[in-house]
Amino acid sequence: MMPWRTMLLLQAMAPIVLPTATTMVNIPAGSFVRGDEAGDPDEKPVQRVTVTAFAIDLTEVTVEHYAECVKAKACRTLAQKADTANRTLPVTGVSWQEATAYCQWVGKRLPSEVEWEKAARGTDGRRYPWGHEFSCQRGNFGNFSMDGRCAEEGAPGKPVAVGSYPSGASPYGVLDMAGNVWEWTQDTYRHDAYRRVDASVVRGTVSEKLRVLRGGGCCSIFGLPRAADRLALPLDYRDGDIGFRCAKDVPSQPTPPVGAEMKPTGDVAK
Repeated sequence: MMPWRTMLLLQAMAPIVLPTATTMVNIPAGSFVRGDEAGDPDEKPVQRVTVTAFAIDLTEVTVEHYAECVKAKACRTLAQKADTANRTLPVTGVSWQEATAYCQWVGKRLPSEVEWEKAARGTDGRRYPWGHEFSCQRGNFGNFSMDGRCAEEGAPGKPVAVGSYPSGASPYGVLDMAGNVWEWTQDTYRHDAYRRVDASVVRGTVSEKLRVLRGGGCCSIFGLPRAADRLALPLDYRDGDIGFRCAKDVPSQPTPPVGAEMKPTGDVAK
């Protein structure tokens, strides 16, 4: 297996291939409610934290976009064979290192888990991107081999094309943040991370191998795709329901007052 640092060196030496632009959503600076008192212990305490402005991909990175990176020799060919019949599927079977390499190739980065959570739930403390009430119809989750709470309501039981559940959009208009595939974030996993009062990335040490994933997957049947739910896996782990999306810094915008009414969607930019 190619070390990820070697992968990044090859990226610098490869011929320039411009990636296809991916739609991003601007998330304004300001505070939001992080955590869930009814969730797992590592989601507590619930508190407001302030996040600087950033942009995040509208959807998960697709098979098509990742293939461009492979063609440019900036990303490794995945061991798990991609379903090339539908290039709008989210790319899966990617490790944290491979997701990091792709985001760097397109001039972005993985989102921090705090950025991811704000983009998913907005500022009002909602449990799911669409609101406080669970719904099988607003995302791709809850079905593994025809078992799970959403199996009888038509859940596919496998990843589907990105953007297939527009009714499950977050308050900013970001899609697929509940279900379809788990998504890598920058952060090293620490059980007590939410006890911090700041929203900085948890960088960790070389010996800390766990990274945080967010959002739930198509076949997660033992938990709900809550916006605050945290999953920890080794950074070299790959699976058929693990993907990612990218983010990037943007110029800071005025911070809205706490409790101010929020627009239904964020600003969309290429």
